[in-house]
Amino acid sequence: MFEKLVSILLVPFLFLQTMLPTFLGNRYDPAKFDADRASLHSLSDYIEYVENNGAPSYSTAVFVNKLAPLRQLLRTLNGRPFAKEDEKYLNTKIDDTLTEICAYIAQESGMDIAMLIGSVPNLNYPAELLVNKLHVDPGQIRETFFEMRDKAYASGNTFLGYILYLLGVYYSVISEVSFYAQPYGENPDEIEVIMDIVLGDGEQIEMHPGIIINTQTGEVHGWTDKGLIDVGFDFNWKDVLIYGAVHAWQRALGFSTIYDLLANATPLFNMNTRRFHFDYNGKEWMIQIWKGNYGLVTNGVEVGVYNREKGSLGTFYNAAGDDELMMMSASLYHGDTRLFTKGPEMHWWLSAFKLSKTIYQPKDLTMTFTIEMKDEAMLQAFTAAIDNHGAHDVTYTVDGLTVSARY
Repeated sequence: MFEKLVSILLVPFLFLQTMLPTFLGNRYDPAKFDADRASLHSLSDYIEYVENNGAPSYSTAVFVNKLAPLRQLLRTLNGRPFAKEDEKYLNTKIDDTLTEICAYIAQESGMDIAMLIGSVPNLNYPAELLVNKLHVDPGQIRETFFEMRDKAYASGNTFLGYILYLLGVYYSVISEVSFYAQPYGENPDEIEVIMDIVLGDGEQIEMHPGIIINTQTGEVHGWTDKGLIDVGFDFNWKDVLIYGAVHAWQRALGFSTIYDLLANATPLFNMNTRRFHFDYNGKEWMIQIWKGNYGLVTNGVEVGVYNREKGSLGTFYNAAGDDELMMMSASLYHGDTRLFTKGPEMHWWLSAFKLSKTIYQPKDLTMTFTIEMKDEAMLQAFTAAIDNHGAHDVTYTVDGLTVSARY
């Protein structure tokens, strides 16, 4: 009931994004707008239009424009309310190789990464104040943060190390940041993204954030199996597809119903979900599926595998362990059009989110997924959970130990 209410409340929002040029930004097509507006005469027409055509995802240009008040507030707090136009943004550059990849992503999905990089606000004032007014040695600040960074790296906390690295660079005052690609390793198809940062004291820092791009397959991954820069997700730029890493930090969080409630309570997420509970091998198990739109810029699916000790209270489940990973795949459709497929692969949380110029309501999306059970007992327990689910809107077939389902 809660999910249906969210979906209903989202219809006017989607319609406004679909129809009003103020919201459409650089995706507004006057001719199409006039033609569509002339054919829509009632709320049912609007709803049918969104069901059949979806709604524009959040425009990068609109997002950048909405940052303007924040930039003005920051300038005011920094004592620079009337900063010159060229001081509003950080001085950034991108080489031709990365520009070409960004242009492809923008063309396919509307997500203009180059525009986002060029719109990073200049937040140097606190660092400049520390260095110029308080006469603090930027080199000493940098050395202190870098020592902390090295300790974090040594302990295996690469994400914290990266944050400390950035802080050390920031408090040295950033004059210019250049992004460029260079060959990586022995694979001729792989390149690494490098950040060349010129600092206020003349020092030049070459940062390796851990972004490796395969120019042939489109895969973009980090140095570890924890996702790009350890954020928990990797990316395929040719498929414009974001997907969860097996050893993502989110794995430690398991699952609780509160996660879904908090997500659906914001305008950024709109998903439909089903949870299938069953007992197997001395534990309480839950396999959960999701479909919908995420962040107003993607259509996505998730298949999660969780378990806990029998008799546990509450809604919290642990993510499946390494010896409990399952072979899974998932596809997402709008009508007869397949938007993407991910897998098959061993995972505990097969998740994939396709950047798109158009997002659809969850009820207008269909997900299919396959999941291979461990044995016959698990197969019977899981299919019984589907059969006994009150919604009765998930159908499935069985081939050996593999369940192929549709939702």
